[in-house]
Parts: sequence; C-alpha cells; structure tokens
Amino acid sequence: MDQTLIHSRGFDMLRGAPAETLYDNFGRIKVGMKVLDDAVLTFGNYSKRRGFKYSKDEVLDALINRNIPKLRDISNYFYLVSGVYQRACDYFANLYRYDWYVVPEIYEDEGLDEEKIIKAFLKRLNYLDNTHIKKICGDIALKVILNGAYYGYFIDNGTSG
Repeated sequence: MDQTLIHSRGFDMLRGAPAETLYDNFGRIKVGMKVLDDAVLTFGNYSKRRGFKYSKDEVLDALINRNIPKLRDISNYFYLVSGVYQRACDYFANLYRYDWYVVPEIYEDEGLDEEKIIKAFLKRLNYLDNTHIKKICGDIALKVILNGAYYGYFIDNGTSG
C-alpha cells in the first residue's frame, strides 16, 4: 500500500515530516557541552529475516515419516527462533517443582549424641543445597522435551494386565 494513501487516511504519525528528522533529536547524546552525533542506528544495514530454516512441508514430512533426528533438529531450531515455542518448552520443563526433603533416621542401638546428629543432618542439607537439584532437573527436563526422549522405569506389580 502506498504511504501517501496511508497518511491520507489519518495514519500520519510524523505529521508530514520526513522520518529522518524524527530521529535527529533523539539520536544525539549530550556529554557536557559536547554533542555526539553517532548514536542513531540505521536499521537498513541489518539484513531482514528471510524466513524459517524449515518449511511447513518439511516439518510435516518429518512427522509423517518419524524422522527422529530431523524432528530433534527442528525442535531445537524452533526453540532458538520462536519465543512462543521456547516459553512453552520452558514452562513444561519447570512445571514440576523438583522439591526434595530429608528425614533424619535415628537407630536405637546408636548413641543419641544430639550434636553429632544435628551436625550430620546440616552437612547433608548443605550438600543438597549446593547441588542445585532444581536447576539440574529443569535442564534435564528441557532436553527431554526438546529432543523427544523419555527415560523412566516401569514397576511390574503383577496385578495389571
């Protein structure tokens, strides 16, 4: 659509002034009495985005053919370029809180040296605090989501078919 047509319909935010004059005032930085003129970015020097690395047909083809390496590559690529996909992956990776707790267990045949028990308990708490379990588990879950892998175990209780 022609810019003059857009301006004639009331969308002239510069009120007829050339765009270059709008940036002249904001592009100057005063340092004392000296004015620095090179604070304006010229966005014409930056290349425009040419689209995504993968087309819709390539993604659908990888899904239909179950091309796991390509699907992993697509997932990791979209995580880097799509804020919505990144936010969804981060959300699901950190949905579980990965909390932990420690319960001291005291055997009756041991001596009940209260100071020793508290010292050992605090030592274990300090160790767990310094292992950053929540961050590590969140990072592992994010890798699982991005790469489409799951590592778990099944418990056979003998009652289910």
